[in-house]
Amino acid sequence: MTHLTQKEIESIENKLRKRQQELLEEVRNEFDERENQHLAALMGNDPGDAGDLSLADELADLNILRVDRQIKELREIETKLAQIKEGCLNTCNDCEKGIGLQRLLAYPTAMRCVSCQERHEQMYAHESHPSL
Repeated sequence: MTHLTQKEIESIENKLRKRQQELLEEVRNEFDERENQHLAALMGNDPGDAGDLSLADELADLNILRVDRQIKELREIETKLAQIKEGCLNTCNDCEKGIGLQRLLAYPTAMRCVSCQERHEQMYAHESHPSL
């Protein structure tokens, strides 16, 4: 396995911390926006017709999904930051071989090498596509 230099590790860690701050800000903004919508509703805004209510429900669901994705990414970042402390930043979770530097620079939260990630996506591709 190729070992990363301290400078490379710091570069990846900086990317992770920057993205972490961006995500935290996005989540805060989502919750602030939801709180403002809740306050507007409490002040007696007319809810509109059934179509308006349906659209509002859909938008709320989309916001929940967005926050869920953001929180998932925050957890991935926390895992990678912990791996940096443990000295195993570029170790593939599946084969325990090295995750390439270019992959980590492009996708700092990568948990698998390219080969294992491709295999994982092939095995679990059907789970992300609901069927009737």
